[in-house]
Formats: sequence, structure tokens, C-alpha cells
Amino acid sequence: MHIDLIEEEIQIYNSKMRLLNWLYDEIKIQPGYLKDYLNRKGQELPINC
Repeated sequence: MHIDLIEEEIQIYNSKMRLLNWLYDEIKIQPGYLKDYLNRKGQELPINC
């Protein structure tokens, strides 16, 4: 593997982690019904692609 490809994979991984952290923070501050909705929608995100 070229170092550029590894760096790109690391950037993608870091972006996914930032998205998950943001989503987690958003879910924590929402009221119950909205928390459940956001949790369901968050689980549908294609983060494993």
C-alpha cells in the first residue's frame, strides 16, 4: 500500500468518528421521542461503506 492510500483511509475513519461523536452528542440533548427517532436514523447511516 502506498502511504497516500493509508492517509486517505485514516482521514475517512476520522471523519466517520467525528460524525458519530456529533450524532451521539445531539442524541443526548434531545427529548425522549426525538432521541429515539434520531437514534433510529443514526443507525441507518451507511458508515460501514
